[in-house]
Amino acid sequence: MSKFNSYAKRLDEQAKAAFKAFRDAEAAYKKAEAKAKEYPPRNGFVDANYAAKSARAQADFLEAKQAFDAARRAFRDSDTQFNGMRRELAAAIDDAYSADPAQLDGNTLELLKSGILTASEYTKLLEQAKAANNATMVRMIGKYAGDAAKARGESHGMNDREATALRLAEYNSRSYTGGDRLEAFDNMVNLYHRCTNNPAMIDHWDELNGEIVERF
Repeated sequence: MSKFNSYAKRLDEQAKAAFKAFRDAEAAYKKAEAKAKEYPPRNGFVDANYAAKSARAQADFLEAKQAFDAARRAFRDSDTQFNGMRRELAAAIDDAYSADPAQLDGNTLELLKSGILTASEYTKLLEQAKAANNATMVRMIGKYAGDAAKARGESHGMNDREATALRLAEYNSRSYTGGDRLEAFDNMVNLYHRCTNNPAMIDHWDELNGEIVERF
């Protein structure tokens, strides 16, 4: 779970509120439809009590149908409700992963400058910086790993195992941008869109999104 988990939870809550509104309108429509079928209009002499029940059932059915039609249209067009939240998330990610002098670790910097680190040590430092949510040091470590990879490749060949491992460390540092959080958010929105097109998918929302929300 990351510091951005609240965005996934908000999306989940809003989606479920939309699902409930749609399902409530659907249930009201089906209930009214059943009542209208129970008391269909009749020609000729009709008992006053039955006529009243039939008239009420038909009126309720028409009202429920109009409400359900409106709910379906609103549901199909509700994807845009997440646009603002996505902009907020993108801005929060950009701020969190921006270089920050306060995150600089002097001791680690001295090690990086020394040139004594192996690829496995770069990788270890990289994972420690990630665990500490220190994007600045992740970028610094990646930069030095890239420089070391270039130097190693020039002296031992580009296919050298150590040079390859150093390049991998640099590559891993470049992927630490928060982009995976935006991708996960978009995946949730895409699933929501599928639910608006096929309401039967609503029943699978938790099954398909539960782990995403938990790990977001």
